[in-house]
Amino acid sequence: MMKRILFIIPYVPYPLDSGGNQAFFNMVDYIRQKYSVAVLLYPKSQKQKSNVESLKKIWSNVEFFIFTPDGSKGQHSLYYKWLKKIQASITRKIRRIKMQDNTYDGPDIVHEKSVLSRSLFERFVPGYVEYVANVSKRGFDIIQVEFYSLIGLGYLLPEDVQTIFVHHELMYVRNEKEMSLFQEVTEEERMLFRIAKDWERNALLTYKHIIALTEVDHCLLADFLGRKERIYHSPAVVQIADSSELKFVPVNNNRLTFVGSKAHFPNLDAVLWFCEEVAPNLHKRGFQFTLQVVGQWHGSSVKKLQSAYPYLELEGYVEQLHPFLNNSIFLVPVRIGSGMRMKILDGVLAKSPFVTTTKGVEGIDLRDGEECLVADSAEDFADAIIRLASDPDLQERLVSQADARLQELYNPQLMLERRLSVYEQVLRTEE
Repeated sequence: MMKRILFIIPYVPYPLDSGGNQAFFNMVDYIRQKYSVAVLLYPKSQKQKSNVESLKKIWSNVEFFIFTPDGSKGQHSLYYKWLKKIQASITRKIRRIKMQDNTYDGPDIVHEKSVLSRSLFERFVPGYVEYVANVSKRGFDIIQVEFYSLIGLGYLLPEDVQTIFVHHELMYVRNEKEMSLFQEVTEEERMLFRIAKDWERNALLTYKHIIALTEVDHCLLADFLGRKERIYHSPAVVQIADSSELKFVPVNNNRLTFVGSKAHFPNLDAVLWFCEEVAPNLHKRGFQFTLQVVGQWHGSSVKKLQSAYPYLELEGYVEQLHPFLNNSIFLVPVRIGSGMRMKILDGVLAKSPFVTTTKGVEGIDLRDGEECLVADSAEDFADAIIRLASDPDLQERLVSQADARLQELYNPQLMLERRLSVYEQVLRTEE
């Protein structure tokens, strides 16, 4: 009899999506041929509900558990969501009042957008915990939970099941980095950081096994939890077969590109840092350029950003990402976060030479001067861009070596087999 595995995730995966969604889809698409697979989802919009129906047709042998708030409590559920939005809005306004304006006529943006206050336990929508608890008792051999927003579910999963948490981003690491960028850290924030760090550690310990996406996070988790046992390193499964469809084109137009939506704060911080710190160094050197940003960017602050930095071009969604990035210098000026920056892989697949920070390439074994250029200060980052833009031979060498390295390290079939090996180890675990 095939072993049964249940995946619980906070979003609805879809085969046409990119990044983590695509990686999860690829993994389940493979694992469903080896195990009896079930997926527990909570679609929150009509589009997500439509995607679920599409998934059911693609994954005909996957069992779906779809959480829908009790219709009789629908008004209460909507009221709860409305109160949560008000709470978040009030929290942001209080922060703005406490802070001085200094970022393109705005507040201390890192402080305002910090996830610190959201790193503590937050209640789930009414009925969700009961639904997960009931489904989890249906005779599964493995139950896997993904993403920090669901980390608390480990407290309710059955003791007689092998439980796994896939940690995409170590929150205490992100909090540490964000706080290092605050203009001022209050005693209350130091207290919240310690409470959140304890919460993360204790919640992780409720799971019998943990998967990290990078070797860096794997080592950090071993130190964080005080043990090496049952912590695994298994990267996200990305599609790299289409890399041969594009050819390297030397960049001679000073076109710079970046991928990431404003909704994920490390992306906003990356663009702001480039505009406020890196770009002035480029201008001092007489380097004229455009920065084209792919992803969703909306709001009044975005209009201020465009007004302040006219070289910034917000492209929104593009139909074919890799052809768009081709013939550009790809930038990853990321300063915050942990885990695996999937955008790096997009740059490699696009045959684009790229400049990144140490944090941007962390966890992905691409090396400075071999597959990319790495710089952490604003001046060094600007120097790397100019160096790359003026040297087509360097561009081609980095692109060629990055492509070969990607094929070597992140071959999809090897990554899928690696994840399957983790599940086999988990199933062999003796209590």
